[in-house]
Amino acid sequence: MAAVKTIKWKERSFLTLLTLIFVAILAGLTLIVHRFPLRFDWTEGRRHSLSAQSKQVVKKIKEEVHIRAFLQEGNPNKKKTQSLLETYAYENPRIRYQFIDPDRQPALARQYGVRHYGTLILESGGRIQNVSSAEEEEITQGLLRLLQKRTKKVLFLTGHGEKGIQDTEKTGFSMARGVLEKENYQVEEINLLAGKGIPEGSDCLVVAGPQKPLFAEEVEELKKFLSSGGRLLVLLEPFQDGGLKEWLSTFGITIHPDIVIDKVSRIFGGDFLIPMAGTYGHHPITEKFRVITFFPTARHLETAASPPTGYTLDPLVRTSPESWAEFDKARLERGEASFDPGKDRKGPLTLAVALTPLPPTSGAGPEGSDKKGTNPPKGRLIVFGDSDFASNAFFNLAGNGDLFLNTVNYLTEEEQLIATRPTKAPVKPLSLTRGQARLLFLVSLVFIPLAVIAAGVSVWRSRRKAR
Repeated sequence: MAAVKTIKWKERSFLTLLTLIFVAILAGLTLIVHRFPLRFDWTEGRRHSLSAQSKQVVKKIKEEVHIRAFLQEGNPNKKKTQSLLETYAYENPRIRYQFIDPDRQPALARQYGVRHYGTLILESGGRIQNVSSAEEEEITQGLLRLLQKRTKKVLFLTGHGEKGIQDTEKTGFSMARGVLEKENYQVEEINLLAGKGIPEGSDCLVVAGPQKPLFAEEVEELKKFLSSGGRLLVLLEPFQDGGLKEWLSTFGITIHPDIVIDKVSRIFGGDFLIPMAGTYGHHPITEKFRVITFFPTARHLETAASPPTGYTLDPLVRTSPESWAEFDKARLERGEASFDPGKDRKGPLTLAVALTPLPPTSGAGPEGSDKKGTNPPKGRLIVFGDSDFASNAFFNLAGNGDLFLNTVNYLTEEEQLIATRPTKAPVKPLSLTRGQARLLFLVSLVFIPLAVIAAGVSVWRSRRKAR
């Protein structure tokens, strides 16, 4: 009896030991997998992997990056966003993410200036970048901006009645300044009449609604800045060209003494003088822009059929077909404005234009010469026929603030920030011959149903005979 008990005790001890060893092995494997995770993407086109450009950017990250995704509970895009962020975190463990419901934590959303669902906030080392959508291209470009140690400088011209970045009134640009500073920009004012010129290292100069013309010396400074690779954003109000009319015409941009009237704005409770825009050009600034924008008291811009040598002219924003450009200022002031086919211009009308240099070519210079090594012009120029759309009163209206921020981001970006594209799975349509299509039809809709019916009849007959 004692021998039997000893044998059972040994068996139980052995089973317990095996169980403990098995559990230890499982725990060890779990720790190893958690510490050194492996993912395999065997899908065609590697649709669950980052592009080569994105991987290069992610590998350069040496500091902790925290991504806050502002999505409400039940958002259909949350699963897709989580999968993408997990891919980034897998490529570099220093990237961490969390989801925040802006409806449940509105204070946090206000702290980061979040105005739309789906916004991602990238933060690292005290630097913050705002990403408008959870797309690989957008996130990678945000990480690139976050990696840049040098703070980009944006200057606002003063001295001619421009919108002030310190002005907190409705017409001021203090809100635009605040958003730019949150995006790690150094924002300052500059007066060219001081005679010091535009400082080196300035990434963008903004001329925001000058009420008085610039002096000839100031225009020359703008010319030098642009020709040396500077980035210029010009916002002009109706009937005020800031003394830039002739210079802009050399780039194929014509401004007229008019104001845009749009009846569609009335549908949204606006004024006739606040044209609504929902049509955008094919350009990096507006490529994925799907939000309407409003432009209080705007003028239209006309572009030449042939852009200047070495540049492209791209319309960015267009009004509705119901709008028109009113040229009779006196009738407008009397409140008698109406469309005059002989004098006014019918919509759609262009409200913003981008002047972009062509990429360098290996064999020809900007004038089409055969001289190698000749660099094409590098400067970028964006012209809007309105400045109020980015003022404090309208900055948070619809997509106004995002459009302004997109424009500044584009003007201050390096070329690498425009080149990142996510991987796309190749589309392979299934092509069947006529015989294959007939065979598929017969098998799926004739033979298989007949086989099921035959099997059922056979079972019924066999059971009937068994009775």
